[in-house]
Amino acid sequence: MLPSTNTICILIFSISFVANGKSNDINRPTVGIIRWDAWNLVHGQYDEISFYSHRAMSPEHFHYRLPFFAKVNSDTNVTINGDTQEIMDKEILYASYAGFDYWAFDTYCAFGPNCTTNSPYCAQYYQQTSTRYCPQNPAYGLYRYLSSRYIALINFTFVLLGSSPCGDEFQEYYIELMMHRQFQTVLGGRPLLYLFQFDDQEAQLCGGGWEGSRRVFDSFRQKVINRGLQNPYLVLMDGDIQRCKIRAATIGFDAISSYGLGGGGTVQGSPFSDEVQRSVQWWNAALQSGAKVVIPLSTGWDPRPRYEHPVPWVDQGPEHFLQPTAKELQDFLKTSLELTCTNQNVTEAQTVIVYAWNENSENGAALIPSIGNGTYYISALSDMLPMTC
Repeated sequence: MLPSTNTICILIFSISFVANGKSNDINRPTVGIIRWDAWNLVHGQYDEISFYSHRAMSPEHFHYRLPFFAKVNSDTNVTINGDTQEIMDKEILYASYAGFDYWAFDTYCAFGPNCTTNSPYCAQYYQQTSTRYCPQNPAYGLYRYLSSRYIALINFTFVLLGSSPCGDEFQEYYIELMMHRQFQTVLGGRPLLYLFQFDDQEAQLCGGGWEGSRRVFDSFRQKVINRGLQNPYLVLMDGDIQRCKIRAATIGFDAISSYGLGGGGTVQGSPFSDEVQRSVQWWNAALQSGAKVVIPLSTGWDPRPRYEHPVPWVDQGPEHFLQPTAKELQDFLKTSLELTCTNQNVTEAQTVIVYAWNENSENGAALIPSIGNGTYYISALSDMLPMTC
């Protein structure tokens, strides 16, 4: 069940003390979680990617995975709109109650109707990187967060997608937000940023190749420093460890990570222990790669809604993992934090990035309270976070 209004009021009161104490915590890794905002309307119609998310989650057998704010109208019809201040305020309270330190907002281009754009970076993204991934208001969650009276309860950063971070206008926008008091930092004040879906095509558009892209990102670093901030801590995300290490070094990034691990499982559903095993193998390989590492943790993988109702930007099958129990999730996160604590020469940023908060159509165990699981997962995490080294 979801908490009642009275329970939420109690959460507000108790969380305020936790938030005030966060800055005084020492020797503890921070825990961030990715959020993908694809649950909104534009002029009364579902935004481009929200249309496909809504379609994928409409069948009755997936209703249990719907975020708490969805409304089930019938076995085949649901209403989903997370673009209200009331809903965002509740999300902040839930995330803070769970013990998360920051949200990593997926950040990409906004488009006009019919995928129109004047930006070559944006055009390249939806034409080549992610077909028809062209929402008109992809940052509605960020805007609602920035307007919330509870903003002090959780920090934020970005997972920048594609080549748009190479554009001057985009960089200026990011820097303005990086100056916000709630922007997540590491290593004594360095702003933390992630970059995902940056491959050969993106590097070519960004700087004429990988070496040229380094000059672009070096210039971005200097712009940040010139605005009075510390040198940003840049993390490249790619599930291929060796490729990510080489590319991160080439463009001058500080560390490697991954946007979850993606894929895996069986059609029948593999036990979550298999997800844990492959993740721990990835972590250990990354820690031994010679690169600095931010450990990624996947709470699930189950894209069956997208298999039954395909989305245009990715082709996914029915293979999946079963949902974790509360104990499995707790133990999994504890292991990631212990590795982060005991390998501080490699995990220097002392942070873990979790996949995911609200990727309900792809992650079978998204941590946002849902119609089926209620607050099961965030309550389990609240029992163990924060965790000191």
